[in-house]
Amino acid sequence: MEKLKLAAASIMPSSGAEKITALMREAAEDGASLILFPECSLTGYEPDRAAELSVVPDDCESAESVRKTAEELGIAVCFGYMERSGDDLYITQEMYSGSGAVRYRKTHLGNHEKDIFSAGNSFPVAEIDVNGEPVRIGMQLCWESHIPEISGTYRENGAEILLVPYASGMSGERCRENWMVHLPARASDNGCFVAACNLLMDRGDLKGGGTLISDPKGRVIAEDFSSGESMIYAEIGGPLPRELPDGDMHNISYFDRVRRELF
Repeated sequence: MEKLKLAAASIMPSSGAEKITALMREAAEDGASLILFPECSLTGYEPDRAAELSVVPDDCESAESVRKTAEELGIAVCFGYMERSGDDLYITQEMYSGSGAVRYRKTHLGNHEKDIFSAGNSFPVAEIDVNGEPVRIGMQLCWESHIPEISGTYRENGAEILLVPYASGMSGERCRENWMVHLPARASDNGCFVAACNLLMDRGDLKGGGTLISDPKGRVIAEDFSSGESMIYAEIGGPLPRELPDGDMHNISYFDRVRRELF
């Protein structure tokens, strides 16, 4: 996999795209090629106000501002919003780079979400250009990180990085306890880099926060769980387990060794 600098930001959503675009500029100045923002980072995560706050992605001034900034800076950005499409509402994460937009609609909805939103039905792999080489990226949202079949589907379709944006409402400390159980497993099982970040929410008190980046062995290489706005960086890339010589059990590609005919 081509080497790149990855940024992951935990933010409190605000009206417009100014906060997102400001952090994009900061990340680009620091040499990042890709920046990840949380689930619903553009609109805020308020399911009960989804009809009011949702946006039509191709007719949204704030979303277009994010895309134009990405083009200006030459940086890829992954950001989220509550989407409106006809009579349907979705929780959507968009990966945007110079080659255009790839959108993932949350396929597995939470208990309250399923009464408001429609579920997506596909797992699109995004590609970004890094030094003339494609880097393939999968997206899954929040509690979907507990579903290994989603990560496995992305891996089967060539993903090298798994981006997992959250809007969980958990404190930074609680978020770390939760993520350390399963996110390193998603990385190790599939031999992919994993990056996660959690939305901050102010509902009388501050909730949310947390950022993490893991290598393909499941080792955490950057983290911040301070329950405040933050941005972390990691230099990622180099040979993935799938690219290393077969036979070395220290570098085994677990995904490629599975005897799927048995299951």
